[in-house]
Amino acid sequence: MEADNNITELEQMREQMSIFKSRLDKQQIINEQLVRNSMGGKMSWIKNYVWGEIIIVPIFLLLFAPYHAKLGLSWWLFAFLAVGMVADVIGDLIINRIPKSQLLSGDLVETSQRLAKMKKQRTQWFIIGLIILLIWFVWFCAELIMASKAAGDVAMSYIVIGGAVIGIIVGLIFALYIFRKMQNTNNQIIEQINQITKED
Repeated sequence: MEADNNITELEQMREQMSIFKSRLDKQQIINEQLVRNSMGGKMSWIKNYVWGEIIIVPIFLLLFAPYHAKLGLSWWLFAFLAVGMVADVIGDLIINRIPKSQLLSGDLVETSQRLAKMKKQRTQWFIIGLIILLIWFVWFCAELIMASKAAGDVAMSYIVIGGAVIGIIVGLIFALYIFRKMQNTNNQIIEQINQITKED
């Protein structure tokens, strides 16, 4: 009789454990789906930002071209600026691209590794962008001073350079803000993935 009771208790415990495991599995699936939806939402602003760059850069170059000519600067300098800006947009497009299918159904560990690689590439690209900007600015200042001397109005060149310095500082602050926000977005998603994979 006691043996029958023990067997019945064991069967009940097994059944309860099975129900508990089933609930845990369902909860895990729900948690993973929530993380995947969150990943898609968090990465979407980066995608929108890059598309914004694609629209803004050609407009900026078209508006800047007449002003560039008015200052008497070479078209080589303008071409350098244009190529640099287009390359920057293409780099952002390539680096920040992650297939939606990978976010929604891809292996989470691989996704985490892809996001970590993205962070590294983004840092390298940001540094390259700063170097290109520095080269352009030195070239810009040199040409502007020479053009101003030829026109007999050196004072105007320093006013324009001062305005350019202010514009570059403001642009750098904005670029640094966007860069850090992108890196933080990756960090948040990687942390969420780590929490889910640890539970496994």
